[in-house]
Amino acid sequence: MIELTLEEFILWVVCGPLVGIGLYCVFVGLSRRSRKKKAKNNVICCRVCGHLYQDWTREPAPRCPGCDRANDRGRSRRLG
Repeated sequence: MIELTLEEFILWVVCGPLVGIGLYCVFVGLSRRSRKKKAKNNVICCRVCGHLYQDWTREPAPRCPGCDRANDRGRSRRLG
């Protein structure tokens, strides 16, 4: 049989679930951040006409539905 003092028992009863809840919150936060990053990568702003559109294909340079120009994914690295 396991012998516990009252202080140890209270520590296990209180701290055990708190650690579990903390780990769950960290996991949910990381998964939410990952989903936001994926969704942000699918929204593209045309660099010619300024049209915002979503593209779910894996093309590196999808075409704008407004002006039919190819646009790179992600932030622009051009200097002008």
